[in-house]
Amino acid sequence: MASGHLQGRLLKMFVMMQRPRYILEIGTFSGYSAICMAEGLKEIATHATKLERVVRGGENRPATEAASRLFTFEINDEMEDFTRPWIENSPVAEFIDFRIGDAIVEAPKLGVKFDMAFLDGDKRNYVEMYDMLLPLMTPGAIILADNTLWDGHVADPAYDHDPQTQGIRRFNDYIRDDTRVGKMMLPMRDGLTIIRVNP
Repeated sequence: MASGHLQGRLLKMFVMMQRPRYILEIGTFSGYSAICMAEGLKEIATHATKLERVVRGGENRPATEAASRLFTFEINDEMEDFTRPWIENSPVAEFIDFRIGDAIVEAPKLGVKFDMAFLDGDKRNYVEMYDMLLPLMTPGAIILADNTLWDGHVADPAYDHDPQTQGIRRFNDYIRDDTRVGKMMLPMRDGLTIIRVNP
């Protein structure tokens, strides 16, 4: 679902710190989180252009296509008419490649390695998404998984038979036991798990 303002700023900050070439987002929804991350890519690119201009002695050169890119997949094709205009009319549209489709199937076909990923798709399939993601990540890459507290339902027996809650619990246990990565859960908003791929 949609990220809140605080989480959007946090996503942008992670981009600024990680300085990724390629980002993968699973679960576009409204496009807000994609736009927040792309804002970080734009700031990095703007700074790099200014630095290059200084190195070249103030020479002005025409703007080039964004070198960094965020690929974002939304599996629900009914969201396209709502989401695409928000992305395409945003000031960071050149950094975003918005696609309708199943990221588990389509992302490996892109043929790129990712330095950062944001997991916010169908909670029932988080483990499968993660297993697809990990081989596509560069050493030291960051994976951010949203909704890992799931409104507290992960600790509430009343939701033991809820498929979404079961999916999040399974993912949390899976990440906890995965020695290929470092991990930490931030208890902010609906739970955000930070995963770092071991170098």
